[in-house]
Amino acid sequence: MPNLFKRKGSDNWHYDFTVDGKRYRPSAKTTDKRLAEDIAIKHEERVRRAAVHGEEAVLTFPEAVAEYLNDGKDGRFLAPLIKYFRKWKVKDITGPEIRKAAKAIYPDAQPATWNRQVITPARAVINHIADAKGWPKISVKRFKEERKTRAAGNKQWLDIFCKTAKKLDMPETAAIARFMFETATRVSEACRLTWEHVSLQEGVAFLEKTKTTPRKVFLTRAMVIDLANIRSLHPTLVFAAANRSTVKKRFDKVIKAAGLARLTSHEIGRHGFATEMIVRNGVDVATTADHGGWKSRRLLMETYVEGDADREVIDRVFGKK
Repeated sequence: MPNLFKRKGSDNWHYDFTVDGKRYRPSAKTTDKRLAEDIAIKHEERVRRAAVHGEEAVLTFPEAVAEYLNDGKDGRFLAPLIKYFRKWKVKDITGPEIRKAAKAIYPDAQPATWNRQVITPARAVINHIADAKGWPKISVKRFKEERKTRAAGNKQWLDIFCKTAKKLDMPETAAIARFMFETATRVSEACRLTWEHVSLQEGVAFLEKTKTTPRKVFLTRAMVIDLANIRSLHPTLVFAAANRSTVKKRFDKVIKAAGLARLTSHEIGRHGFATEMIVRNGVDVATTADHGGWKSRRLLMETYVEGDADREVIDRVFGKK
């Protein structure tokens, strides 16, 4: 049984034990002696099992998540997974078990949610620890998603929107719409943008980290002019918008006044950027992903790019003489 003791100057209990000649002397991180004893016994049992059967036999999913987060990985969607797999060993979690978990955790959700919030993060955690330990990686079959056509922003829509916004004396709203469309910026990123991260002289802006690593975006001449015109209006936040709710209210007002089709900020921004680059202008996927901040080119193609259903594209490609 591990020996309990207290270090000088600490109220918490510590314990020590030796397995295969290696000594362990951690803190139980509690002042409760009974709890400390329980923690120490379980820790020693785990170390002894790992020494006999290997670490793969004892590592739990919550422990794998802890290592995943310690390496700076994204923790979104992991709380429900930790709760579901709290007593599971990583070695026992298979693709079918993850698919079963998706339906159990989100019984009323659609396949897209199961893929995004269960399969993708669970596989990422398990394969992260597999990479670190040299264990086999896991493969999980994704749920088949029903492909829905989604509206995407375009230059004509944006032109009318910006002209209307300026007529309504809302230059910041015109500027943020153009900024999101031309840089594939998320509305949350645009709201956080401050003037210290914008260089009008160089025509660049630097976006803070959200889902991806910080990235540099390039500003068109029209964008630089729009920003220059609002530079003196607000000293800190570029677009003077506290959150996405503020942006939505502004967008709704302009859209109604302009008589435009209703588009969300995401359809105007990232969705519109990807479609404008790839479908309408033939820019390659790699370049689009680099400028738009997409890590996954497959995700870019499957999620953000809408095809051109107009007959003009057929005439343009096949009707040439």
